[in-house]
This record gives sequence, structure tokens and C-alpha cells, in this order.
Amino acid sequence: MRLGLRGLVRGQGGTIPSSRRAEDGTEAGTYRSPFLKLHGPRSPHRLLDRLTAQQISLIQTVALGDTDYLSRSFYQDPASGKRIARELERKELAQFSSGWKADPVHCIRAMNLAIARIPEGEGARRERYVRAAVDLEVLMDRQSRSGPSGRVYKGIPGYLMNGYTDMGSLPSVTARNGREKIKVDKERVRGRLVACKRRVVSRGVTEELLEHFYSAVRRDIKFNEVGVDKLFREYGDRSIALSRYLDLGLGVCRHLSIFLQLYLQEAGIDSRLIKGNLKFFVFSGRHAWNLARLGKRVALIDVTHPDVNQPFILWGDSPEEVYQRAASVSRSYVATRNDQNHYKIGV
Repeated sequence: MRLGLRGLVRGQGGTIPSSRRAEDGTEAGTYRSPFLKLHGPRSPHRLLDRLTAQQISLIQTVALGDTDYLSRSFYQDPASGKRIARELERKELAQFSSGWKADPVHCIRAMNLAIARIPEGEGARRERYVRAAVDLEVLMDRQSRSGPSGRVYKGIPGYLMNGYTDMGSLPSVTARNGREKIKVDKERVRGRLVACKRRVVSRGVTEELLEHFYSAVRRDIKFNEVGVDKLFREYGDRSIALSRYLDLGLGVCRHLSIFLQLYLQEAGIDSRLIKGNLKFFVFSGRHAWNLARLGKRVALIDVTHPDVNQPFILWGDSPEEVYQRAASVSRSYVATRNDQNHYKIGV
């Protein structure tokens, strides 16, 4: 297991001591990552050399499984009067790292629940934690990358990490044949992710939240096949950052469903990006949509539905039931096999 997020490792003890960091976000010292000490200054991980007090506390609250931990995650420094984050222990770091590797969305959900427990009267403190959590998620995405950079995989992962590159049905990185490569760059869409997390910690996870995310995607991205084709011709074999589509305000089903998937993940909602074929009256062709689970209910979300003012979200007790409900309104969704979808992580 790769460890290391902050502090200078000392001996074989259980604590990762470091200079102190104020809980209000101001600096109280300098950190050096044990990851760099143990593994060297490999560039994809250099950002792990600096963590805020909020990120330390979020790691601890997930590792301890205690949603109330943020209320006591600091102590008052008698000299400065500042609230200082408690030191991170090795076992806490190991538990968080292994938990993230196994199920990132579970960790995100745990952080959201903890942030939501911060009283509304402490709005500035809550906002610092919201932003720190988004940044921590990007850092963990970087650390948890495995396998050779640029290796092409089959299927669609359950969690879209920073650096995920959607390659469609074509495994070749050069022979694109009219289909662009879409690279998720969470840093450039950070503002949208922060807004999603801010919404969920203030109002919780509800069916209305899915409608809110649906509307947010449709507000930012207009369906525009001509614009997508033009952008592909401009980039050719190069990957196109997802944020580029946000900047231009255009996309098609695959771009909209990726944005929605990122928003669902940010809310800690178990969800999947699905690709396949859609038959809808005279239309028949490749398509992308999302499945999400809230409690015992499953939702099929087609964020490319023609009626912008009426979100196409079908609810049921299982994926089979929502697909049957879709068929009853003349929309046949058939997911493709894993070997018909490809992706890579990194460059």
C-alpha cells in the first residue's frame, strides 16, 4: 500500500508528526510528505506534499467512521489562540488510503456527511471543508492511479477519476476515425464540483438533487453535434479536456453524461455511466446515459432528453424495472459489452 500525505515520518511509531497547521486554513508550519521520503519526488504525487488542516481532519473522520469528528478534530493553541488540527496517525492514513482504493464514492459520502454536521452558523468553516474535500479527492485520484500511464482498458469504470480518458469504442490512441478522446480534468471544473458538494451538504441527497444536477448540466452544455465535430477536427488525435466543452458550452450525450456522473460522484451517490444503443421512434444509434441508486431505488437518467424543461428520470426498484419503464414510453436502452468501450488513465 502506498502511504503518505503529509508530515515527516519519524521512526516506526504510529504518528506522522509534522509542523502544525491552523484549522482556520492559515499556515502554522511546513509539511514534507512521507510519500516523497518513501517513494521519491515522482511528479504525479508532488501535490500530496501539502495538505490543509481540513483535509487532515477529513481523512481522520473517514478513517474513524465518525461523522461528528470535525467538531473535535482540533485543539486550541495557547500561544496563538488558533485551532490546530490534531496529528494524523499512520493507521488512520492507511485506513483512508485503503478505503479510497476500494470505494472512493463511499469515502466521498462519508466526508459529505461529516461536513453537513458543521452548524449552518459556521458558514465560512463549512465552505473551507467543502473546498478542501474536493481538492483532497483530486489528490487521492492522483495517488491511486495504478498500471502504466496511458494503458488502454476495456469497459467503463464505476468511478471516474481525475485523468480518466474516454476513448469510446476505439482502443487506438491515434486512429480516432471521427471520435475524440475526452479527458476528465477535475481541476478545471473544480467550481462545478464545489457547487455540487455545497448543495448536497446543505440540503442532503434527495430525488430533487438529481433534478438539480440534471438542470445544471443542461444549463451549461447545449447539445451541438456540429460544434463537437468541429472541435474534434481541431484536436485530431489529441485528448480534449472535458473543461473545454464546458468553456464552449457544447457537447453531445457522452459529454453530458460524463458531467452528470462527476456531479453524482461528488454527492456520494452510487452511480454508473452507461453506454449503449437507444431506439426512440425513428432514432436509433449510439447513446450514453446514467444509472443512480438512492437507498433502495434506482434511477435511469437521460440528460440528453430533447425536452430541456422536463428532466427524463425514471425510478424503479432495479435497473431491469427502469429499463422496462423506459420501453413503455418507446425508449429502448441496451448497454454495450465491456469490449466495446475503452478508456485510459493519465496522459
